[in-house]
Amino acid sequence: MNRISLYIFRHLAVATVISTTVLTFAIWLTQSLRLIEVIVDGSAPFGIFLQMVVLSLPKFLTVVIPVAMVGAVLFTYNRLLQDSELVVMRAAGMGPVRLALPAAAMAIVVALAVMALNLYFVPVSNQTFRDIRTVVRADYSALFLREGQFNALSDGLTVYIRERARNGELSGILIHDNRDPAEPVTMVAERGALVNADAGPQVVLFDGNRQEAVRATNQVNVLYFDQYAVDLQTLEPQVADAVRNRDADERFIGELLNPDMEDNWEAAQSVELRSEGHQRLSSPLMAFGFVAIAMGALLSGEFSRRGQNGRLLGAIAAVVLLQACYMGLSSASQENASLFPALYALPLAAMVAGILLMHRRPGAWRRRILHATA
Repeated sequence: MNRISLYIFRHLAVATVISTTVLTFAIWLTQSLRLIEVIVDGSAPFGIFLQMVVLSLPKFLTVVIPVAMVGAVLFTYNRLLQDSELVVMRAAGMGPVRLALPAAAMAIVVALAVMALNLYFVPVSNQTFRDIRTVVRADYSALFLREGQFNALSDGLTVYIRERARNGELSGILIHDNRDPAEPVTMVAERGALVNADAGPQVVLFDGNRQEAVRATNQVNVLYFDQYAVDLQTLEPQVADAVRNRDADERFIGELLNPDMEDNWEAAQSVELRSEGHQRLSSPLMAFGFVAIAMGALLSGEFSRRGQNGRLLGAIAAVVLLQACYMGLSSASQENASLFPALYALPLAAMVAGILLMHRRPGAWRRRILHATA
């Protein structure tokens, strides 16, 4: 690139970094708010939840960085138009392709960053996040009890609390344990308390009953108690890690595109796994589609001293529509493998449309319409 292209690229890079930082901070804030109540109400270490928030960011960055880049491209080129710098560059003989080269270079950088996130950082961060969440739920299960709602601490164990006081006192407690489907247990108590025992967090129930259904004999055994302790440490981290099937977003690209068809779970989820793999490979192409749309909107036609608001709004609407279509295809492809090629075709079609629009001659359509009506 020559000096002019480097000048534009430098402005694009600065604007992209600033936009990405702002959007990332906003997402970080929303993620923190989801856990701040747990930190305030409980005694879990702040570092664990801070680590969980940080680990949740890579997946969002795959969407945030391209959006921040297209915002930077629209802002930078529109400012250059308003300051008549692009007019001077055009007068010096620079065509639409040369003017779009800095934006294309920025798209390449962003696409490579998104690809690196998709291929390595996203699966690694998601694996670590879920492992930490498993440990937290095992060691600090009591902190996740929310009043007025059914709390699923693990598969088959649900706890309902009508009211929870700051000092750990509980009222209106219902605990349903279906981890052994042959003998499900339901416990109801008027009041209780959260305590930290040597074996982990427990709920001590007062004035209640324990109902155990024996499906083999179709009988229900009822035990009335004045005091009863229930262990909430539902899963040992080592056991949980050994038996847990990793979700699609925790797997690397090779595992996604080539699921083990001999494994019952992977065979049943094969389309969803392959869909996730194709999404990771195709999503970096969205950066090129976004840039092509932005360049097609801002570099086509004649320069107007009245401003480029109409073109800007059109470019933003087209980018939003493109992203919405891609998200819709991504969702539909999880159930229909025939849509995998469309994940690649959509951003490529946007690139072609943007390039054609960039080379549109000023007033060409108007002259064709006049010629057809003459």
